[in-house]
This record gives sequence, C-alpha cells and structure tokens, in this order.
Amino acid sequence: MSEITASLHAKPAKKKKLNHYTGFDYFLIVFMGLLALITAFPFYYMLIVSFGTYEDIHAQSIYLWPTVFDTSAYELVIGNAQFWSSVRNTLFVTVVGTALSVVIMVAAAYPLTKKTLFGGKFFFNMLIFTMFFGGGMIPCYLVVEQLGLGNSIWCMIFPCLIGPFNIILIKNYIEDLPLAIEESAKIDGANDMVILFKIILPMSTPIIATVALFVAVGNWNSYWMAMLHINKPNLYPLQLLLRNMLLNTTNSMTGVKAAIIAQEKSVYDLSLQMATVTVATVPILVVYPFVQKYFTKGIMLGGVKG
Repeated sequence: MSEITASLHAKPAKKKKLNHYTGFDYFLIVFMGLLALITAFPFYYMLIVSFGTYEDIHAQSIYLWPTVFDTSAYELVIGNAQFWSSVRNTLFVTVVGTALSVVIMVAAAYPLTKKTLFGGKFFFNMLIFTMFFGGGMIPCYLVVEQLGLGNSIWCMIFPCLIGPFNIILIKNYIEDLPLAIEESAKIDGANDMVILFKIILPMSTPIIATVALFVAVGNWNSYWMAMLHINKPNLYPLQLLLRNMLLNTTNSMTGVKAAIIAQEKSVYDLSLQMATVTVATVPILVVYPFVQKYFTKGIMLGGVKG
C-alpha cells in the first residue's frame, strides 16, 4: 500500500528535451533562405519595374519599391487588338496540345512495359535514338509545310506531340506499379484496355500530372514553330506577339501607342519589357501549385528505375 501511495506522490519523470538545432542547421536555414531570396528577387524586380516610370526608376540607385504605380505598360500590352486573339490561340495550343500529347505518350509507354511485346526492345532503342539525333530545322520545316500545316495553328501542336524523355518517365513509372494487380485483373477477365483505363491510369496520376506540366509549359512558351510557319497575325500565339511587340513596338501597336501619348503618358522601354514578361509568365505560374504535390513523386518514381 505504501508503495502505491509513494508512486502516486512521486514527481512525473521529466520528458526528454527535443534535440535542439545545431549550428549547421542554422547555417542551412540561413543559406536556403538567402537562396530562396536570390531566386525570388528577379520575379519581384520584374513586377515592380513593370509598374515604374523612367524618372522613378532612374531616380533611385537601388530600385526596390516604386513610388508611382504606372499601368501604361500594361495598357500598351493588353490594349493591343491582337492580344486577346493571341491569348485564345495560346490557350488552345496549351490545352489541346497537352491533352493530345499525354494521350499519345501514355499509349506509347504502356505497350513498352510489356516484355511480350514483339520488337519492344527495338522500338525502345529507336525512341532513345531520337533523343540524340534529329533531322534538323530544314527537314522539319519541309515536312511540316508538305503536310499542309503551314499557316495553321496545328503546326504548333502536331510536330511537338511526342517527347521521348516523357515517354520514358511514364514507362518507368508504370513498370514500378505492382504487377500482381494487373495479373489479378486479367484473372477476372479484364483486357489490356480495361486494365489501362481503370487500373493503370488512376494509379499513374502523379507521373501524368508531372508530364502534363512539362508539356503545358513547353506549349505555353512555344513560338518558334509559329514564327517559321505562320504568316497570319490572327493565328499568332501570345509569345510570338509579345516578341514582336518588344522588337517593334511602334509598328505593331500604332493606335494604342498614339492613344497613350495623347494622354501625355510616356512608356519606358524597360517597363514595357517587364510587363510583357509578366503577362506571359503569371498564367503558367498560377497553374503550377495545383500540380506541385504530384511533381516530386512523379519525377522520383518515374525517373529512377530500380
């Protein structure tokens, strides 16, 4: 009885203190914080300069905060009559091109995971071959033109549908999935198409989202194929329009430029450049957080084959 009483009055054992941060941990925190600041500062500088004026920017030796928020550069960009049509073209290329590309690459990667595929090793080696050797710009140009894709928005989609690296990522990810699940589905009478759509694809969401992000960013930033094959301004993608605006602002937007000058507003060239970069960058940055949770998992499991 006395032992029970003593145990009740005994002081509770002190909890072990959690491990404190070491000096190296603090060094890593400071180092990574500085690295994040260095990485984020160009985006911040791009944004504040886009709202600045010539006098405001050059009045400060170190330009860290605009004293005047001038939206003339954005008025010049967004006020362009071709701006909204180019946005529609870019959205179409990004959405349709990404969807078609993911479908085709999944359809190519899934058969390559089958060891029973006739000539599978040959097709895989040919896929690897295209990563190191290509026909070049002139043969590509001739093929696109002879296929009748010139002056068509499809010239920015069809030639860029397949990415060998992305197919390899998808292939490796599918090969890492448990084989027993597919075998049990076959025992239940499921064919390859049912297995692909009802088992493989739902389990491959991380790698599909990762590859879709890669393709979407590439399609959003694409302008080279349009510059080679498109002569109609109404088919210009956003990136090509912004490039032309930077190279020849006066000729591409005479009406808007005149309207701004009439309002006694001067547009600084550097502010215009930063505004165009902001307009082209922000939309794709907004998409990234929605697929970020799949990004690391998809790359780690699809990029490493054990």
